[in-house]
Amino acid sequence: MYAISQALRALRHHLTSALATFTTSLVSFTLLFLLGLVLWNLGKVVSSLEREVEIAAFLKPDSDVNALREQIAAFDEVLEVRVVSKEEALAQLQLSYPYLSQARELIENPLPNTLRVVLKNPNQVRAAARKIERLEGIESTTYGGEITEQLLKVLGGVRMAALILIGLLLLDTLFSVMGTIRLSIENRREELRVMQLVGATRRFIQGPFVVEGLFLTLLASLAALGLGLLAYRFLAAALQQLLPFLPVLGTNDLLLAAGALVLLAVILGVGGAYLSSRAHLKESDL
Repeated sequence: MYAISQALRALRHHLTSALATFTTSLVSFTLLFLLGLVLWNLGKVVSSLEREVEIAAFLKPDSDVNALREQIAAFDEVLEVRVVSKEEALAQLQLSYPYLSQARELIENPLPNTLRVVLKNPNQVRAAARKIERLEGIESTTYGGEITEQLLKVLGGVRMAALILIGLLLLDTLFSVMGTIRLSIENRREELRVMQLVGATRRFIQGPFVVEGLFLTLLASLAALGLGLLAYRFLAAALQQLLPFLPVLGTNDLLLAAGALVLLAVILGVGGAYLSSRAHLKESDL
């Protein structure tokens, strides 16, 4: 109780510095939380796209469909092979473009028989497509992995930039806490000297400052959770209206992210206050 009461007293005595640290922590944690959610969501989108990646192998007119299907199905990296006849392909195309049905009787079906290949590991799609294309009877192959690969490259760049920004924000928060604690120590230096002379341990003296740092970052993190969740809900709702098939984070994911943010705030608050108080509570300085 002593540490809590002294921490609250210190916050009231240097309110301006405390508000500056609180604001810095609030901005940092809000951006950190929102960036983390967006990156996590992008990862889910890419994973969803990877699961839907399949290879389309177009067969030559005189190819043995069943023999090629069995040959490709025997590959270690292949999970499933599905035959799509030229008639099925044309019917699917007519569903998308109904006006083509009017020309069906005027021209011969130009579409080839196709094998749809699903892989156990979508990351092997490029190598598997090349392997299949070398088979006798395969005209060409195509797959949706090009888009996924480009997204992965973009996501990697965005993730790296976000991590650098997050690191700078966390350092800013840590140094802000340390500066506030240092000011608090300077304001109470005479009192602390007396406490040490009457036998108070360094740990006892450090207690209120550690609690002070914890209060600042913990309150900022709770406020950041509210702002970050509101912003993410708004972005997720807008995204689902435009692209309903894209996944968004669920309640359990948001709770996990919130817990991680609060834990990080506790570590920064306690750690920054401890480092600052340890550096400025040397006996020679009191």
